[in-house]
Amino acid sequence: MGKLTNVHNLPAAIVAAVQNDPYTGGGDISTTKLIDAPQIRVLGGKHKDDISVDVSERVWALLGQAVHTILERAGLREAGMVVEERLYAEVNGWQVSGQVDRMHCDLGKLSDYKVTTVYKKNGSDGWTRQLNVLRWLAHKNGHEINTLEVVGIFRDWRKTEAERNPEYPQAAIQAIPVPLWSLEDAEEYITERVYAHQAASRGEAVPCTDEERWFSGNSYALTKRGAKRATRVSSDPREFGEVDFEQYSIEVRAGEFKRCEHYCDVREFCAQRKAGSNAT
Repeated sequence: MGKLTNVHNLPAAIVAAVQNDPYTGGGDISTTKLIDAPQIRVLGGKHKDDISVDVSERVWALLGQAVHTILERAGLREAGMVVEERLYAEVNGWQVSGQVDRMHCDLGKLSDYKVTTVYKKNGSDGWTRQLNVLRWLAHKNGHEINTLEVVGIFRDWRKTEAERNPEYPQAAIQAIPVPLWSLEDAEEYITERVYAHQAASRGEAVPCTDEERWFSGNSYALTKRGAKRATRVSSDPREFGEVDFEQYSIEVRAGEFKRCEHYCDVREFCAQRKAGSNAT
């Protein structure tokens, strides 16, 4: 974990709980690392003793671990249920692993529990990738899965909003269906990711993509000449139609790489971040 700070003076019990995180991954690469940026994984290993992380940044992860502990206890009483089990398979000489939260073998359903935000009530591409990798691993270990779901526990859920808006989640917990890939497509994806991570481990440049850097995207402001405020802002300047440039100007507002600037543990060691968006 590197250096753990406590700038907000959180209780000692919270600090100890974060410090005593038992997670160690498994095999040569875990599912969560596989679907993430190779550059971040390599830099994290290279600078693991120099990385500084504050306890406050691990609180939600801590809550997620608590949820998994409760589920593990519940699963012991259900027949045909695999709970908190790590699966393995070999890909191009590497052992890929992934831990399933709950797998109902009789129903062919894999469920992953996540403490998340209402913003993700319809799922995410990252969840789709993760669960399809886990499904492929289950297949390699003799379990056939045909249904994937994330059970979202919304940490920011509000009852008053649920009463006002029928499109809002009507409970603080919701099962979110996850799209199913073919096993062939999943294997192709996993193989490509293993190749990318192996290249990064050899020292080859594998820069983070805009998606991996959580790029917000550029925006464009249509402003009447002489005015202080934009008439219209859009992510696509074509939406402005025919523009009279004698009367108006279009300003490009550069987007932000949110992960690089605020959330990446290895940002201080990243040459791509230091050199700019196009660096490798």
